[in-house]
Amino acid sequence: MTRPPRDTTQATIIRTAPQPDTGYRRLTAGPAEQHRARTELITGSAWSLPDRPVGRLVQVTDFQLADLVSPSRLEFLQRLAGVPAWRRMLPAYRPQEFLLLQAIEAILRTIRELATEPGRGFDAVITTGDNTDSAQLNELQTFLTLMNGGPIRPGDPNDGLDSTVSASGNEYYWNPEPTSRDRWKTERGLPNHPGALAAAARPFEAGGLGAPWLACFGNHDCLVQGRAPAPPGYDDFLTGGSKPSDRPLDRDPSDPQSTQRPDTLDAYCDDPLIFSTAAPHDIEALPERRMIDKATYVRLHRETGQQPAGHGFTAENAADGTAYYSYDAIDGLRLIILDTTNPAGGVDGCVDERQFGWLAGELGSAGERLVIICSHHGLSTLTNATGDGTWGGRLRLADEVEELLHRHGSVIAWLSGHTHVNKVTPRPGPSGGFWEISTSSIAEWPVQVRELEVFATDEGIAIRATMIDSAVAPEPTGDLDLDDLAGLHREVAANDPGSVGGLDAEGTPQDRNVVLYLRRS
Repeated sequence: MTRPPRDTTQATIIRTAPQPDTGYRRLTAGPAEQHRARTELITGSAWSLPDRPVGRLVQVTDFQLADLVSPSRLEFLQRLAGVPAWRRMLPAYRPQEFLLLQAIEAILRTIRELATEPGRGFDAVITTGDNTDSAQLNELQTFLTLMNGGPIRPGDPNDGLDSTVSASGNEYYWNPEPTSRDRWKTERGLPNHPGALAAAARPFEAGGLGAPWLACFGNHDCLVQGRAPAPPGYDDFLTGGSKPSDRPLDRDPSDPQSTQRPDTLDAYCDDPLIFSTAAPHDIEALPERRMIDKATYVRLHRETGQQPAGHGFTAENAADGTAYYSYDAIDGLRLIILDTTNPAGGVDGCVDERQFGWLAGELGSAGERLVIICSHHGLSTLTNATGDGTWGGRLRLADEVEELLHRHGSVIAWLSGHTHVNKVTPRPGPSGGFWEISTSSIAEWPVQVRELEVFATDEGIAIRATMIDSAVAPEPTGDLDLDDLAGLHREVAANDPGSVGGLDAEGTPQDRNVVLYLRRS
């Protein structure tokens, strides 16, 4: 069978018209989308590109690979969607989440296949954070196995997914079996897909990327549910044999007055057990559910024996518990990977004083290299001043970090994730400016990665960005193989209104297949 297109300059995947009764939208093949020139940072017109780039990269971000039976998860809060006080605690549940491992494997296989095309080998694949969901050891182990290759057992230790909310029979969670009449089906039109839950629990062998890849640290790799620092003793709760399945609600969750709190995230950051006090059910206790610190995160990457060494993390990172570094293995380029997490809590980012000084030094020593910044948070979300910065000094936010970058004409781009939206923003400045490129999540619609090619000419620098779809059929087939499950994941994700990126996370054509031009003296 012919493989579906993956390069969106060949074909795209689009949503069909909404079904009249529920609004559910299927996916189908759409027209190719050619590159558009973006010239906001230059005067004059665009120029032609040479045949060979200086470097070719792939950005993949926000796997949010979750242990679906973790006691830290608060899926029941999703019922409070639309209540303003709970906005920053959501999403707590995605209907397609039990299919995420198959979706990740399909997208990694797509990258691996692209890398074998003549003239298209990648110099590096860059993850820009939130590789795990709640900084748990077992989540990181699964992520590393997917990226490097090896056996994946989605049903362990979750009774073949029977312990997940998807199999609970609760009306608030989508179950693809025809016997379920849950609200996702009756109100939003999500499909029956007989056997999908059992098929999603089947073991499979991850092929691995087969290409050098670099790691980046995000708030979900650092904090409980990406939001709160773990208090002392939290691992006892996390590794134990019960999981909260509900919390007492003062009144119907559809009532906008169901809570008097101005913002529940603040309370959760103070105590991540505050909403985990009622209606537990038994699960299998698992020591590997414990949370890991940054030093352990770095060490486990360095122990894989894969290329490049440590997936970018250095011996210095391992020694001092940091997660920022430079990567100079691509001729003519310097990749600077930042750690923008705030360990004091909150979902958005910052740069501490120690890292800020290091960044200034790395920019100053770049020489003739073009610099690409990579981090989980971009400038739009570098806004988190929570805490006193005792781990690294005063906290630097967007304005100060952007001003530092504009002192150096070598900076051409900043790659980020976090927002789960495809977005390309010009950042003009006295040295010519740079492009901020944010890419959507693997966990949510549109389940894409971004290819980036950097070209240098006498006229200046150009970055050609191309969106890549997972190479599985737009319409789920019902075959219940890995491709079918990955396709089902993407279609259901395209109908999840509570996602971080929203139902328009694919962005506009100006945010997808583009050539970004910069002048350089």
